[in-house]
Amino acid sequence: MVAAPTARAGPLVVVLGASGGVGGSTWSAALARRLAVHFGSCVLVDGDVRGGGLDMTCGTEHVPGLRWPDLARLRGRTSGARLVAALPRGEVPLLSAGGDGAGVPDEAVLDVVDSLLAEGPMVVDGRFGASVTPALVDRAASVHLLVGLGARQLADANAVLGALAGPAGPACGSVVGVVTRDGQRLAPQVAEVVECLGVSHLAHLRDDMKVRRDGERGEWPGLRGVLRDTADAVALDLVEGLDRGAA
Repeated sequence: MVAAPTARAGPLVVVLGASGGVGGSTWSAALARRLAVHFGSCVLVDGDVRGGGLDMTCGTEHVPGLRWPDLARLRGRTSGARLVAALPRGEVPLLSAGGDGAGVPDEAVLDVVDSLLAEGPMVVDGRFGASVTPALVDRAASVHLLVGLGARQLADANAVLGALAGPAGPACGSVVGVVTRDGQRLAPQVAEVVECLGVSHLAHLRDDMKVRRDGERGEWPGLRGVLRDTADAVALDLVEGLDRGAA
């Protein structure tokens, strides 16, 4: 029997969708699960505290534990281990929006994120345009931008990348890469699109009805199939990159 990896400190990955409906939440959940396999732990965090709740994507909306509104009054660093233990757990511990997220200030979000990062890797399912997102990106080791291949979607991607990389952009210390999404398998034009965007291509996701059916059954995204394999390859690249940097 292969021993489970020992939990160790790891990176913060912020996932952003350049457009609506490109699968940022699904990718966040699948990536967090694979990072947990390779690092020994990973926390998945809903970066949109005013949204409907990432736990709906992960099928954990009925699992008891803390959500963002429960942490609205937290200020300063606190025990990351205690926070992790108090979170709902599916495939990984998940801090989701829920209830009245409008009462959660950015300061509380950042204090919680900083506390949780002391315990190991984290994936944040972010929202471009949210007031807290620049500070989250500034803390990130890498940013994954989900990009559709339609004309409007590519225009959205260019706008987001321009904001991230501009003079006042928060991503100057982060590695920004794109995950493309389309109904087709990886095609030659994807390489052309990525070259025009000017950032690294992390992976290509083809529309998969199995992922949608799994979601309708309340299953965690990416437990099997192409989505799992793709997220695993990206997670391994991240682990290997950190190992090379530490060498």
